[in-house]
Amino acid sequence: MSFLRIENLSKTYIAVQALKGVSFEVQRGHTHALVGENGAGKSTLIKILSGAERADSGRIWMDGKPYHPHNPKDALDANVSTIYQIFNLMPDRSIMHNMLVGKEPHRGGVLDIQTMRQETHRVLEALNASHLKPEMTVGLLKVGEKQIIEIAKALLNQSQLMIMDEPTSALNQTEVDALFKTIALLKERGVTILYVSHRLEEIFQIADSITVLRDGTHISTRPIHEVTRDSLVEDMIGRKLSSVFPPRAPSNPDAEEVMRVENLSVGRVLHTISFNLRKGEVLAVAGLSGSGKTELGKALYGDLRLSAGKITLKGQPYRPSPWKAIHRQLICLPEDRKADGVIQGLPIRRNITLSVLKQISTAGFLNLKKERQLAGEQIQALEIKTPHMDQEVSNLSGGNQQKVALAKCLAVHPEIFILMEPTQGIDVGVKFEIYQFIADQTTQGRSVLLISSELPEILGLSHRVLVMHEGRIVAELDTSTTTQEEILRYALGEELTITDVRSNKIHE
Repeated sequence: MSFLRIENLSKTYIAVQALKGVSFEVQRGHTHALVGENGAGKSTLIKILSGAERADSGRIWMDGKPYHPHNPKDALDANVSTIYQIFNLMPDRSIMHNMLVGKEPHRGGVLDIQTMRQETHRVLEALNASHLKPEMTVGLLKVGEKQIIEIAKALLNQSQLMIMDEPTSALNQTEVDALFKTIALLKERGVTILYVSHRLEEIFQIADSITVLRDGTHISTRPIHEVTRDSLVEDMIGRKLSSVFPPRAPSNPDAEEVMRVENLSVGRVLHTISFNLRKGEVLAVAGLSGSGKTELGKALYGDLRLSAGKITLKGQPYRPSPWKAIHRQLICLPEDRKADGVIQGLPIRRNITLSVLKQISTAGFLNLKKERQLAGEQIQALEIKTPHMDQEVSNLSGGNQQKVALAKCLAVHPEIFILMEPTQGIDVGVKFEIYQFIADQTTQGRSVLLISSELPEILGLSHRVLVMHEGRIVAELDTSTTTQEEILRYALGEELTITDVRSNKIHE
């Protein structure tokens, strides 16, 4: 018998039908993945299950009983908890005050601190997180530790259904591994988990079953062992895939050198970095969190000051700064699009043209006709989904926000792209569009420095890969002959003695 059963659920917002007769079941004690592109209906379904929204029609059954929460409190009372990407925690209060908020025990009219401490410790211990002490201030915890507190809160509330919305979006690999161990513990306790994520690799790692939504409709629900990556992607985007990655332009070791970096260092984070980038090439940079790969991208664009080293672009000296980079036709797509890639409160057209305002101005005044023309061209070229170019970027999906950030890059007509985590936190359909974008740039003779945590896309898109560990390049590999396992070995620091990385001869 299923633990959660959803029957013909529908929800309409003004002229948009977000859910259209969705039906599926979730088994007790399973990790059930819920996937789909942005706009598929996942968020609406989560809101209905958590009591934040009410369905227009349809029924929900939980543990054999009707379940129709009118508000979040009804959901909590029914032992349903939702853990969102943005944590609902009080940063200036202790762990125990966060976990027991609204349920603080009292003795003789006085707060019973001892019982609070014992209850908090008991739940943390059950999650193998006894290193977290009840008195610790939540604001001082790491992101992964804050997530454990959210899960502990849900466990303390005796939650039987736990909804996790993109739980790994802000976690490093160590924190992701810790989360997966916690999920395994929750399943042992009989907790059912509805797991929403864009990261297909982790879904295959932890899910027991999976449901796909597309355009508000239910497409499929299957055990994970019956699903392949290709079949899952086809269900999500509604079309056949000839291959996950587009064909790469052929590698040409004799191509013009467009960038050379020699002995670059930045404080204590980067040490004697040397490499070159050729015309029409995708050169990837891989490494674990803290390896220095993000700092390398920032240093090359001028967001970090160099301590030592020399950089040349097409044979000419280059001292990094954003305005010099743009002048030299080098552009950077930042890792955090919301903080650095786009300005949420500005319209699409203004975001796209921010980097070229001087070029579309006359006598110091912005030429609105030129601005709209340029923005329109980029919106069409990148197929940005928006009703009009005056739409605020904050109203777009994550994937379309990333397209706006890319359009801003393209507006400067760059010859070299530094792309930092270009597919992070976006749905699979847009992810493939960005893969095609990268392939198109190299076909047109542009060069790409791809900084990514996704090993499949590194192997699928790049010609060479630089592997970083503790601020140093420890390997240079040909992606046509290397493997994920080899890259990981270097990233973990298992093979560090390199006699000739320039010719790919790597020895222990």
